[in-house]
Order: sequence, then C-alpha cells, then structure tokens
Amino acid sequence: MWVGYRSVFGVDWKEAGHGAQIGADRMAAWLRAEGFEEPFDTAPGRYKVGGGAVLTVTEGVAPGRFKAARYRLKEAPRAGVHWYTSLTSVSLSRRPDKELKESGYFLIEVSARAEDGVGAIDERVRTPDLTGLVLDAVTAFDGPARLTTSPQVLGVRDIDELITVLCDPGRRLPAIVAVPGEGEDLEPWRARFTEATRYLPGIASLYLLDEEAGRKLNGDFEYHWTMAALRTFKPGVDPASREDAERHRVLKGERLEHEMDAVQAILTHRIRAEAAAAPLPRPLEDVADVLYESGEAQRADAARLRRTFVEMGVELVRPAADERDAHLEAEPSPFDLLADSFSDYPNLLITAEAGPMGVLDRHKDATTFAGKAREALAALDSYAAQRRSGNWEGGGFRRYCEDSRHGGRIYPATQVASLESDTVRQDPRLAEQRRFRVPRLIDPSGYAEFWAHVKIGNSGQTAPRLHYYDDTSGPTGAVVVGYIGPHLRNTRSS
Repeated sequence: MWVGYRSVFGVDWKEAGHGAQIGADRMAAWLRAEGFEEPFDTAPGRYKVGGGAVLTVTEGVAPGRFKAARYRLKEAPRAGVHWYTSLTSVSLSRRPDKELKESGYFLIEVSARAEDGVGAIDERVRTPDLTGLVLDAVTAFDGPARLTTSPQVLGVRDIDELITVLCDPGRRLPAIVAVPGEGEDLEPWRARFTEATRYLPGIASLYLLDEEAGRKLNGDFEYHWTMAALRTFKPGVDPASREDAERHRVLKGERLEHEMDAVQAILTHRIRAEAAAAPLPRPLEDVADVLYESGEAQRADAARLRRTFVEMGVELVRPAADERDAHLEAEPSPFDLLADSFSDYPNLLITAEAGPMGVLDRHKDATTFAGKAREALAALDSYAAQRRSGNWEGGGFRRYCEDSRHGGRIYPATQVASLESDTVRQDPRLAEQRRFRVPRLIDPSGYAEFWAHVKIGNSGQTAPRLHYYDDTSGPTGAVVVGYIGPHLRNTRSS
C-alpha cells in the first residue's frame, strides 16, 4: 500500500465531540461532489455508493482514552489499482497536553494498492477536496498553528505571535511564510501565494505578511533572510541560530511570478511526502488498531449471524424495496479487511498479491492468520520508523524484536527468520518462488529475493508466512512486504 497524502490536525473539545457527525456530513458532501451515490447510512457497515465503489463506516472506542469513527471509500480498480480515501475523526477522553487546544483530531488520507501486485501506481496524487471541506467546517490546529484553506494575512502586531508559533515544539507541520518586496502591492502577492500553495491545505500552515510585518520578522531573526520571498519553516525554529537557518528553505518571489509550476512542484512533493511519512501524534498511535479490531468484530458478528440464519433455514436475501439493504455490501473476509488496512503503515511498501492471501482466507483459521499478519506489519512499520528517525541502529528486524528498550512495537523474535537456509537460496526453483516485486530504486528489474520472513501461523501444511525485504538502509528507507500466504516450498517439500 502506498500512502500518497495524509493530513492530521487537531480541533477543540466542542468540535471533537461532534467529530463523527462533522465527518459524516463532510464525507457525504465530498461523495456528492465526486459523483458517487449519496446519502449513505452512518451506522457501521459497508455500503455500495455507485461505480463499483464501497464505503466502509467503522466506529471504535478505547475506554478512558478516545472514541473514533472512520469513513473509508474504496474505489473500483482503475488500471489494476484500488484508490482509497478515508476520513477519521477522533475525540479524546482527556487532553494529554493542557497547553494545546487539541481535544480531538481529524485524519484525511489518500492511498493506493495494486490489485494484483503489479499495477503501476501514479504517485501524482492531488490533495483531496475533502480536506478543504473539513477545514472549512472546523477550527483546525497544528499544535499552536492554525490550518486554513487560504493564507492568513498578518500585520506587524501579529509577528511576535507568529515567531512563537514558529518556535513552539508542539508544531508538527511546516509553516510557509510569504513576505512581499519593498513597495509591492499585497493583493498580487496574495493571488500568487495562494496559487503556489493550492495543494498544501491540511499539511502546512500558511501566512502572508504585509510589508511592515515582513521587515519586523526579518529584523527579529539574527540571520537576515530576505524580502520578496517565501520560506518554509520546519518545526523547531531557532531564530538566533545561523546553523538552524539552513533547514528552512527560501524561494525568491520572482519564481512565483515566472515559474509557478516549478514552485508548486517543489513545495508540494516534498511537504506531502514528509507529512505522509511523519509519525502520528501520540494520542492517535492506537486508533488504527482499535478501528481494525472493531471492524473484525463486526465482520465476525455478521458471519455468526449468517450461520445462525442458515441453520434456522431463514432466507438471507432481503427485499430490494428496502433502500438501505439494496446498498449494503457483503461483509469483508479477514484478509480483505487486512488488505484494506495496509495504509495504516506508512513506512511499509506492501506489494503482496491477493492470490496467496485468498488461499489463507479459505482456511478455518483465517481470522487468526490475518490478526497475526497485522501484528507483524505493525512491528515492521515501527521498526522502519525507528530506523528512519535514527532511534534504532542495533541491527535488523529480528534484533529489533529482541530488544524492547527502544519502546517500539515488536513481534516474537523466535518467529522471525532473517535468512533462508543455504539449500533454499542455492536452489534456483526455490529461490524463484521467493522473488517478489520491489521498487526499481532497489533493483532495476523490479524484483528481488525476499529471504527474510515472519511466521504468522503454524497450522499444518499451510504454516503461513510473511516475506519482507529490509531496505531501511537503502534508497526507499522502507520495508517492502512482498508475500503473505501459505508456506512456500523448501527442501523438505520439494
């Protein structure tokens, strides 16, 4: 699964308390604007919304911590690729940091998964209009910074507060500040700056200064940066440090006038990629797990109900006159549910094909296998995140699972194998079975051998495995998951 866009922002207690309703209203408005069928039922379930698309509504509660609701649209495959757009609202039971206004959060994501593991994903994903619809409905915060759909115009009296926002450790996303040149009209700058940042709502805070405010901001920094420019301030600004200044890139204003496409590309690609890969705020770390478990419980309850009806001889097909029933989608299988959750792991590239997972889906222990696979994916994602941040340098995934002092999620180390046996690696037939898709940055052929694997079950001959390729020290910085399915052949089975 490839995560192309992720926006995370906080809201106050009142909006957090109505988050599920706000999310439902905004999702309905977005579906209508995109041409899908609407309205949909806000009760948990799966609903057909036209064009082969399915909307999944999930609710989850972690007592004493949060309640959450998620609306996830899965579109019919286009050129072998499924596109997902999801909106999640989270209301915290108590605010973890009294200095911040964040009593709840909204998460908006766009992700894609190749249907057969070989579809080409077009990474030129656009910011969904859904983001603007939600931002216009709430007062959104990135720590101390306001997130808006258009630039906030500031005067000289606002600069001290802006500097406080830039330096505040609670800010997670970049802040982009535009300063006009001496004697320049603010309105043309507003238009150009709005166009330059049109794809950044939800992933950056935007500020346009008038000339006097620009001069004051320049004067309050120990290092003079410039007028007639815009600057991307990453979190953790130190106005007195020349070394820190190197982190915050400057674009000259003349480029906004003559190179708008290039400016948009420079800003959008980098910021969107960083936002998609950034760790979630700590209060949200377990939200995806709770929603997944809630969805699995819902699926299991529906399956039990169907079995009971069958045993009783009750007709399962209800009259199509019931509009809600006509739009109901069949409950997903355990591995359908797992595949739909792949976007929960931004540090993984999952190229595993559906066929082998489908084999596991038909096994009597499918639910157990899918649950163990999710535990393995969560641990691999945590390992990749720790490697990227520099918090773990003690070796590969197995070593990471043997040492819990890093605080990340782990998997039983005894169930992790870093390498296949010599006989498997030296047998061309067995090696070919372990050859799966990777980005061409890793290998120009698009394929590589996945020797490392994780046990996700020990059921007889099935004994399912998850094979991964550790590229955390390579060009992608990620872990590639190339196979989830029955145990592949080895010397004992060949």
